[in-house]
Amino acid sequence: MVRRKKSYSTRRRMTSAQAAALLLLFCLPAAGLAMILWNGVHSAMEYYARFKAYDVIILKAGERNGVDPALLKAVIWQESKFDASTIGSKGEIGLMQIMPKFAVADWAKYYSRRPPSKGALADPELNIEIGSWYLGRALRRWKSYTDCETLALCEYNAGYQRASAWKPQKLNDPVADRIDIRSTQNYVRNILKKRKEYTQELRKNKRK
Repeated sequence: MVRRKKSYSTRRRMTSAQAAALLLLFCLPAAGLAMILWNGVHSAMEYYARFKAYDVIILKAGERNGVDPALLKAVIWQESKFDASTIGSKGEIGLMQIMPKFAVADWAKYYSRRPPSKGALADPELNIEIGSWYLGRALRRWKSYTDCETLALCEYNAGYQRASAWKPQKLNDPVADRIDIRSTQNYVRNILKKRKEYTQELRKNKRK
């Protein structure tokens, strides 16, 4: 009888241990999944907040420089996905990926001031101001063309000389089919598509 009690007690302790092990095996994956979900939600919230963070600056800069704020926001989305710390492979800086030797130099010359330092150019407000001024100048340059926005975006992406080579002979003719650089074709198409989304979004924000 002693052996039976000992055997029964042993079996009972083993069963408890197994139950604890099973509970642990269940809890660990569940906790891990919860952590993954929380991190995913947190990252999504941060990502969404970043896409809204510069709306006030965009609205003011767009109005000041004659650029539709929705178009301006779409350019920022294409250039940097709203990451102000972005540095391009050719030295482009910040949200609008402005180039010190081109957009920044032209802006500084226009306003008769010294070009800002590279560190200063990463500041979102200054970066958007210079980028929107540069884009606004391109829009005014091509305003006689029906597809003036496409030509302005071509200039912003590929430079004035290429944009000039792509301009149609007739003011009303389309530009898209004349662009012979695939990356610029995609650049323009992506921005104009995203611009439609931001037009509705910014209108809602203005009414608030």
